[in-house]
Amino acid sequence: MSLGAIVLGTIKPVVVRYCRARIGRRDGAFAVADLVARESLYAVLRALPEGHDPLLAVTYRIAAEMVDKELDGAPGCPDSALDVAALPADEREVIVLRVLCGLTAEQTAQAVGIAAAAVRLVQHRALGKLRNTAQVDNHVTRFGHGAAMETLSERR
Repeated sequence: MSLGAIVLGTIKPVVVRYCRARIGRRDGAFAVADLVARESLYAVLRALPEGHDPLLAVTYRIAAEMVDKELDGAPGCPDSALDVAALPADEREVIVLRVLCGLTAEQTAQAVGIAAAAVRLVQHRALGKLRNTAQVDNHVTRFGHGAAMETLSERR
């Protein structure tokens, strides 16, 4: 197995998830996101011999540049149940990498070039903002019982 095949096998799932999370579906399919992911992977393979940066950092930088180019300034993430488009760019990227791509704090830190503790702090702040902006039904209790739900004693 060649080095290129090993690298592709390692980073391809992350790049595809990232591109799909940021670009989303167009006309009901991920064709555009998958095309950007493929172009990103080719660019990563071309960039490997020239740099000393960690592979994940190079991969993220290239994929983010290509996705931003495709989105032409839009925040992206249209298919996400979370309204991450309202977040600042640095917080949105951490949430996309941590929640939607499934990277660990250490992997995210390596990709974006900050400390893992800073990633956790940015994630905490971003999730707090998302919680505050979410539409919460005031009638729902902490146990998930809302006005339309009946209690056990009311069923009898």
